[in-house]
Amino acid sequence: MTKQFKILIIGALLFHGVGLFALPKLPFLFSPDTMELMKYGGHGARINPTHPIIYALYLLPYPALIAMYFFQNWARYLLLVYISMLLLGSFFLGASVSGPPDTFVNFVAVLLDGAILGLAFVSPLKSSFDKSSS
Repeated sequence: MTKQFKILIIGALLFHGVGLFALPKLPFLFSPDTMELMKYGGHGARINPTHPIIYALYLLPYPALIAMYFFQNWARYLLLVYISMLLLGSFFLGASVSGPPDTFVNFVAVLLDGAILGLAFVSPLKSSFDKSSS
């Protein structure tokens, strides 16, 4: 089960990386209409979604996933905080407008994060995390 867990982590890292770093550099994947609509992402936000501090929060899964690969106990809590912030942030970061490639990549990344968190907290793998902290 450890090997499959590590494969999930690598997959999540890849999907997070593609979503955050590659897709913004590939505008040809999006139709002109979608590109125009995406300009309205963040409309009505209570917090500026393009502020560097908010953008830095999107970097949280990387250290969390890398540390989880090595079964560091604190990492599963950091990933849980990241997912919780995404969930709660939807109420403060305004309208969310994304194209099909972006939606697909981010959806897969969050599904992988959920599977990783489930395995890290409620499967027999949770004992591997407990051992790493002692």
